[in-house]
Amino acid sequence: MGTNPAETVREIEDTRDRLESEIRELEVRMPKPAVWTKRLIGVAVGGGVSGTLFWIGIRRIRSRRAEKQQQVAVPAVVQLMPDGLSSRIAAAFENGQVRTWAAGIGTAWVVLRLAELRQLRRMNRTLVAAR
Repeated sequence: MGTNPAETVREIEDTRDRLESEIRELEVRMPKPAVWTKRLIGVAVGGGVSGTLFWIGIRRIRSRRAEKQQQVAVPAVVQLMPDGLSSRIAAAFENGQVRTWAAGIGTAWVVLRLAELRQLRRMNRTLVAAR
């Protein structure tokens, strides 16, 4: 190598140019069938590798979709009524006792509504007295 950086860079460039010219000379000397064979092998290997990578990617995408579908496919079961209540309601529909149930629910609603009105009246009286 050269003593200063400029000489070192020049020697590296000369070596690179020499190697490139030798490679070009080898390519010229190589018989044409060998060139075509080399290209075909390159295409076959490249196609095989890219095809393999393509199908690996497709499999990953499909497996991720399947995992998402499995996760979503499990519905959550939420029980809103106690165990015995649903059977009693079904029996009431069968026996014709629905009117009794409707009257009980209506009565409970009216009682709660009256209690709410009473509470609102008290609050209004308190607000008017505070002025």
